[in-house]
Amino acid sequence: MMNRPQKELFERYKQPLAFILGIYPTSNLGAIRNLGRQKIPTVVLDAKRNHAAFYSKYTKGFVCPHPKFNEEQYIDFLILLGKQLPMKGVLIPTGDTETLALLRHRKQLEPHYHFTMADYDIVNTFINKKQFYHLLEQHDIPHPKTFFPSDEQEVRDTSKRLTYPCIVKPVYATYFRLHFNTKLFVASSPDELLSYYTKAHSKNNEVMLQEIIPGNATTMFGFNAYYDRSGVPHGGFSYQRIREWPIGFGNGCCIQHVREPQLEQITSSLVKEIGYYGIVDAEFKRDPRDGTFQFIEVNPRVWMQNSFPSRFGSNLPYIAYLDAIGLPIENPPNHLPDEKITWIYLLEDLQSARVSIRSKTLSLRAWILSYHMGNEYALFAWDDPLPFFVIGFQSIPIFFSSLFKEDG
Repeated sequence: MMNRPQKELFERYKQPLAFILGIYPTSNLGAIRNLGRQKIPTVVLDAKRNHAAFYSKYTKGFVCPHPKFNEEQYIDFLILLGKQLPMKGVLIPTGDTETLALLRHRKQLEPHYHFTMADYDIVNTFINKKQFYHLLEQHDIPHPKTFFPSDEQEVRDTSKRLTYPCIVKPVYATYFRLHFNTKLFVASSPDELLSYYTKAHSKNNEVMLQEIIPGNATTMFGFNAYYDRSGVPHGGFSYQRIREWPIGFGNGCCIQHVREPQLEQITSSLVKEIGYYGIVDAEFKRDPRDGTFQFIEVNPRVWMQNSFPSRFGSNLPYIAYLDAIGLPIENPPNHLPDEKITWIYLLEDLQSARVSIRSKTLSLRAWILSYHMGNEYALFAWDDPLPFFVIGFQSIPIFFSSLFKEDG
């Protein structure tokens, strides 16, 4: 049960508390700092006591049940927490597991919290890849050739329509990653395709088979914005990957701002079609064969690089917070950003650069020159340095063990 000192802590705040919910330190720290610098009080919840975000000066950390393994206890914890609040809090999830858990129990939580996104059925249209790609198909939006086999015979039939290598991806990413410690399988032949399908199916993972659009990290683009209840985007921001980890099918560990109006047009048409509101991180891959932007996925929540748009005036967690509590949205000023600023996740970029330099796809000089004081770093911040050192210490064994693995 919530003790009295914690209740008194909440009562000190004169503004609604923002609750940051997720396990990813980059996503959580970005949201915490984005809100904290606007004087918005935050609480971060995680199942692990050593979560690096707990060490940020901008937040208070609480250990909670794990939403993936103990969803009912997780919701009960939030309700108990909510009952101690002097005013309704604001829920800001940073992961799919947390997002879906909150939305499944929206009616129970709404007496205590404001939500920053649409209802479950709408949000799940983005998270559930089967629904998402059917939506793209219905509206003739370019996307990779994708199939959803229901059994092994359909895999055999589909294997004749794919080129190799191709990929096997989950409809829901969370449990697939838990079972296999990877986000997808790459199949080099029809036999391997069937083998991976069987492997995934053995753990009750529904999967899709998808062509690989050619191109390296620099062909990956994204669009971020907060969409209000009228489908109007606020704080629109586009980016391009420079490097990624793991190389080939990982996350952007070094990205830069670009101007690509087409990304906003495509994303907005889809958002309005389904009636979504909330934060969006839409990912695209530019097909070098014809120059089209192929829609890959949408994260309908705070994402790992959310601190980057704020450097250009697009503080999306803050915009979502304002809209959730009914205050006017503060749109970013029109100004020309410094195109030289990049967002870098140092721990992953070190690994990406090591492999790329060895394979001669990146020079040491070019990598070094991409680092300068003006960059936005995922973990380090001059006004909030402690989480960086905590994560650095925690990551030493992982980093050095990776040095002895084969590059791939």
